[in-house]
Amino acid sequence: MSRRGIDNELSLFAITNCMIQGDLFEDCQYLESHPCDAIDFITKYLNSDISEDMDKDVATCHVWGTEQIYDTLLYSIDVKRHDGKTFINDRSLAWAGYLYRYWVWWLGDSSKNIIQVYPAEMVLSMFAGLHTLDPKESIRMLKEAATKRILN
Repeated sequence: MSRRGIDNELSLFAITNCMIQGDLFEDCQYLESHPCDAIDFITKYLNSDISEDMDKDVATCHVWGTEQIYDTLLYSIDVKRHDGKTFINDRSLAWAGYLYRYWVWWLGDSSKNIIQVYPAEMVLSMFAGLHTLDPKESIRMLKEAATKRILN
């Protein structure tokens, strides 16, 4: 069982899972078989059974590559197709994917809870100001921004 919480340092295994999710989000708009609307993909993925399994310490999907995750997800969930016009910056998508997974591994929150409070649009809108920070600091700042948003 991995240790999760504020003092937790992520293992190489957890960091690798963060990188896989970053790749998953980065490439979702460019899939040959089903180019996805990135916001819809992120939201539906983080609410999916696959993401719920990825939240666990041990799960079969931890060894899946992005293609297997795409195939499984797109077979079971209707994700909007990308309109082919407006693309979200690849680096911001990769950062968001990495950050959401890091959050789960670091603090132990579920993907479903995180995406409900911190929607993809909000996280992506903060890329420019947060992407050069340590993931822990980015998460702290996102939490602060969400708290201010709720109070206003």
